[in-house]
Amino acid sequence: MRLSPSLALATSLTVLGTACPPTLSRPESAAHLDALAEGERHTRHGRHDEAIRAFASAAETADRRVDRDEALYRQSRALRDAGRDEEAVVILDAIAATRPPSRRTARALYDAALLRFERTDDVPRALQGFERVVREYPDDGLGGRALHHWLGYVEANESQEAALALLRTLDASLAETTLGDDLLWRAHELELALDRRAAARATLARLVERHPYPQGERWDDALLRLAELAQEDGHREEAIAHLEALLQRAETTTMMGSYTLPAFPEARLRLARIHRDAGDRVAAAESYEALVDEFETSRLRDDALLELSAMQRDAGDRAEACRTLERVLEITEVGRAAREARARRENECAGE
Repeated sequence: MRLSPSLALATSLTVLGTACPPTLSRPESAAHLDALAEGERHTRHGRHDEAIRAFASAAETADRRVDRDEALYRQSRALRDAGRDEEAVVILDAIAATRPPSRRTARALYDAALLRFERTDDVPRALQGFERVVREYPDDGLGGRALHHWLGYVEANESQEAALALLRTLDASLAETTLGDDLLWRAHELELALDRRAAARATLARLVERHPYPQGERWDDALLRLAELAQEDGHREEAIAHLEALLQRAETTTMMGSYTLPAFPEARLRLARIHRDAGDRVAAAESYEALVDEFETSRLRDDALLELSAMQRDAGDRAEACRTLERVLEITEVGRAAREARARRENECAGE
């Protein structure tokens, strides 16, 4: 029997509201799998109404709660594709409200909030949804997305001060979650925007301490930013200390191929430039060479050698500078670095 789109939606809500909780141990029914596959075929061909009906049938015939929620979630997606946002929100709200939470709970809550935020006029409920995702599911990847929308709205419609106050409030309860470093990172950005550099540095220092590598996803960015701020403020030794702290972790980390962060070679390059600009060519050369030796897959190796060659040339060691240019061409045969190395070899290395 074919259901009308409206009847399909009513059936879906009945399934959510009255069905006995499917067990997690029973296998998926053949009828459920057939209806799910039918829904996906209709979706691929843009037959939204047919997809809506098929996913409703898949939800009705599901043996397990997890399968039912998945079918209903896909039905909400088909409703969104059909431009029936209000109906999609109804299903998403129902999935999010079902207890205990399941695999689709956080996603349904976030998608309902995003639909309200972007495609309806119900901004207050959208913000409530984003707040729930942030507070209830901070360790889910959706927590960061919800924070982005919620914080952006506060910043745009209230003030940067209000957004910063919100971050401080959230930090008090979510500091130990995986969202904790995002909260501190956004706080330091707002503090810089408000010209509070000392506060921003203190916030970054807390981020480094609370969320160390490898669990902390912002740890390396924080150290690089601390070095950048110190250098801008004329504190050369402090900048070096931050970079060396980052590189010390790189040197003591095992399984480098798995754990090497882009920030490690970036820190080496920045350290080399600081020494070069201070006139310490020996220390600069050591850092350039360390980048090349320690990070064999880094895209910065050719840049390091180009800069090393330029430093050698400016110091009057043309022969060594030309040998370094040849090393660039050993690393890469195409691209900007190769073109620059060939041009400089032609112009600077005649007779070498």
